[in-house]
Amino acid sequence: MPAALPASSTLGRRLRAARLAKGWTQAQLGQRLLEPDDPDSSTAAPRISRYERGMHKPDLATIEKLAKLLDLPAAYFVASSDVVAEAILVISELSPRKQREALALLKRLASKAAK
Repeated sequence: MPAALPASSTLGRRLRAARLAKGWTQAQLGQRLLEPDDPDSSTAAPRISRYERGMHKPDLATIEKLAKLLDLPAAYFVASSDVVAEAILVISELSPRKQREALALLKRLASKAAK
Protein backbone atom coordinates (compact mmCIF):
# COMPACT_ATOMS: atom_id res chain seq x y z
CA MET A 1 0.00 0.00 0.00
CA PRO A 2 1.47 3.40 -0.94
CA ALA A 3 2.33 5.85 1.80
CA ALA A 4 -0.32 8.44 2.56
CA LEU A 5 0.26 11.89 1.20
CA PRO A 6 0.90 14.54 3.81
CA ALA A 7 -1.99 16.83 4.60
CA SER A 8 -1.72 20.06 2.70
CA SER A 9 -0.62 23.04 4.70
CA THR A 10 -2.58 26.25 4.92
CA LEU A 11 -0.01 27.88 2.66
CA GLY A 12 -0.34 24.94 0.28
CA ARG A 13 -4.13 25.22 0.12
CA ARG A 14 -3.94 28.92 -0.55
CA LEU A 15 -1.23 28.47 -3.17
CA ARG A 16 -3.24 25.78 -4.97
CA ALA A 17 -6.41 27.89 -4.96
CA ALA A 18 -4.53 30.94 -6.28
CA ARG A 19 -2.85 28.88 -9.01
CA LEU A 20 -6.13 27.33 -10.10
CA ALA A 21 -7.81 30.75 -10.10
CA LYS A 22 -5.21 31.80 -12.69
CA GLY A 23 -5.93 28.64 -14.67
CA TRP A 24 -2.32 27.50 -14.44
CA THR A 25 -0.93 24.01 -14.01
CA GLN A 26 1.77 23.31 -11.44
CA ALA A 27 4.26 23.16 -14.30
CA GLN A 28 3.19 26.55 -15.64
CA LEU A 29 3.53 28.21 -12.23
CA GLY A 30 6.82 26.44 -11.63
CA GLN A 31 8.21 27.65 -14.97
CA ARG A 32 7.24 31.22 -14.12
CA LEU A 33 8.88 30.86 -10.72
CA LEU A 34 12.23 29.68 -12.10
CA GLU A 35 14.85 32.13 -13.21
CA PRO A 36 14.86 32.51 -17.01
CA ASP A 37 18.33 30.96 -17.30
CA ASP A 38 17.63 28.08 -14.87
CA PRO A 39 18.70 24.91 -16.70
CA ASP A 40 16.72 22.56 -14.45
CA SER A 41 13.14 23.18 -15.54
CA SER A 42 12.33 19.55 -14.74
CA THR A 43 11.97 20.51 -11.07
CA ALA A 44 9.31 23.15 -11.72
CA ALA A 45 6.11 21.12 -11.33
CA PRO A 46 7.39 18.85 -8.54
CA ARG A 47 8.49 21.90 -6.56
CA ILE A 48 5.01 23.46 -6.73
CA SER A 49 3.44 20.11 -5.90
CA ARG A 50 5.60 19.79 -2.77
CA TYR A 51 4.62 23.28 -1.67
CA GLU A 52 0.93 22.61 -2.25
CA ARG A 53 0.99 19.28 -0.41
CA GLY A 54 2.88 20.74 2.53
CA MET A 55 5.93 18.57 2.02
CA HIS A 56 8.18 21.63 1.78
CA LYS A 57 7.66 25.22 2.81
CA PRO A 58 9.01 27.87 0.47
CA ASP A 59 11.34 30.47 1.93
CA LEU A 60 10.17 34.07 2.21
CA ALA A 61 11.81 35.15 -1.04
CA THR A 62 10.00 32.35 -2.89
CA ILE A 63 6.69 33.22 -1.23
CA GLU A 64 7.17 36.81 -2.38
CA LYS A 65 7.91 35.65 -5.95
CA LEU A 66 4.87 33.37 -5.95
CA ALA A 67 2.68 36.17 -4.63
CA LYS A 68 3.88 38.55 -7.32
CA LEU A 69 3.26 35.95 -10.03
CA LEU A 70 -0.23 35.29 -8.70
CA ASP A 71 -1.05 38.99 -8.18
CA LEU A 72 -1.63 38.53 -4.46
CA PRO A 73 -0.03 39.99 -1.34
CA ALA A 74 2.61 37.70 0.18
CA ALA A 75 0.97 38.16 3.58
CA TYR A 76 -2.07 36.27 2.27
CA PHE A 77 -0.05 33.06 2.07
CA VAL A 78 1.34 33.27 5.60
CA ALA A 79 -1.66 34.74 7.43
CA SER A 80 -2.44 32.93 10.68
CA SER A 81 -6.10 32.29 9.90
CA ASP A 82 -8.41 32.15 6.92
CA VAL A 83 -10.31 35.19 8.20
CA VAL A 84 -7.11 37.25 8.38
CA ALA A 85 -6.06 35.96 4.95
CA GLU A 86 -9.38 36.98 3.45
CA ALA A 87 -9.17 40.40 5.11
CA ILE A 88 -5.73 40.86 3.57
CA LEU A 89 -7.17 40.07 0.14
CA VAL A 90 -10.09 42.45 0.57
CA ILE A 91 -7.94 45.30 1.86
CA SER A 92 -5.34 44.79 -0.87
CA GLU A 93 -8.04 45.40 -3.49
CA LEU A 94 -8.84 48.84 -2.09
CA SER A 95 -7.27 52.14 -3.06
CA PRO A 96 -4.68 53.49 -0.60
CA ARG A 97 -7.24 55.95 0.78
CA LYS A 98 -9.82 53.19 1.30
CA GLN A 99 -7.13 50.99 2.89
CA ARG A 100 -6.48 53.70 5.48
CA GLU A 101 -10.23 53.98 6.11
CA ALA A 102 -10.55 50.22 6.52
CA LEU A 103 -7.63 50.19 8.94
CA ALA A 104 -9.18 52.98 10.99
CA LEU A 105 -12.46 51.06 11.12
CA LEU A 106 -10.69 47.88 12.23
CA LYS A 107 -8.86 49.81 14.93
CA ARG A 108 -12.16 51.24 16.19
CA LEU A 109 -13.69 47.76 16.25
CA ALA A 110 -10.68 46.41 18.14
CA SER A 111 -10.78 49.19 20.74
CA LYS A 112 -14.50 48.60 21.32
CA ALA A 113 -13.90 44.88 21.76
CA ALA A 114 -11.20 45.57 24.35
CA LYS A 115 -13.60 47.56 26.52
